[in-house]
Amino acid sequence: MRKIGGHVSVAGGLPNAVENSLKIGGNCMQIFAGSPRSWARTPYNLEETNTFRKGVEKNDLDPVFIHALYLINLATDNEDLLEKSTLSLIGDLENGERIKSAGVIVHIGSHQGRGFDTVSQQLIEVIKSILSRTEHTPLILENVAGQNGKIGALSEINFLIDKIQDPRLRVCLDTAHLFEAGYDFTSDIGLEKLISELTEFDLLDKLSLLHLNDSATDLNSHRDIHANLGAGLIGIPGLSNLVNHPRLAHLPLILEVPGEDKHGPDKVNIKTAFEILS
Repeated sequence: MRKIGGHVSVAGGLPNAVENSLKIGGNCMQIFAGSPRSWARTPYNLEETNTFRKGVEKNDLDPVFIHALYLINLATDNEDLLEKSTLSLIGDLENGERIKSAGVIVHIGSHQGRGFDTVSQQLIEVIKSILSRTEHTPLILENVAGQNGKIGALSEINFLIDKIQDPRLRVCLDTAHLFEAGYDFTSDIGLEKLISELTEFDLLDKLSLLHLNDSATDLNSHRDIHANLGAGLIGIPGLSNLVNHPRLAHLPLILEVPGEDKHGPDKVNIKTAFEILS
């Protein structure tokens, strides 16, 4: 069975993520390893880790992904922000080790108008440093919607992976971000163009998961707004076209949709995701 889950809350303690995932019908999950509004990353203790892992294994909820803070900017020229970003990401990777996470997903950050070429060497050095200070958990780079200054175009991800040359460096493709960045995978021609680009950049074998989200904004809008599955401008046929492609059909799907009640991924959207599969 294909692995499909949502970003679920750990409010009240890490083990609660198991119940929250089961409530929506998921068979894998994504979490924040701490408050999404705080830089602090407290190490998980042995008791909560063991309880969580028992629940995950009992209910076959692997893979478990961690999403890093949205506050992170690995391309910043602000030394304090860079230090906080680095330590937060290291903390997530260390907690990922404790809970046997399949990887920590990160938005690389923004060059803030300076251009990718200007910050690329800093990114290489910072990511290398983060990987050298942690052990086994993969660091997963996510693509972006093409917003001004945001780093995470496929070409930029390819550049970083090629320069860093570390097998722990992986990729997450977000369907909404792809669409908003101009990839029209709703058509067979557009989908094959995307697959060709991923092949050219040697990224297909580096994919760890897909973020399955519809888009509330138009193709090539460069505006990152997620919609519930089928309620956005990609639509069910377009999403189905992508997730069922033979080169992508093995990947876990993690939903980051608003949900029917605006509380995040829910039963309705998870059910829709399973129905999308051919």
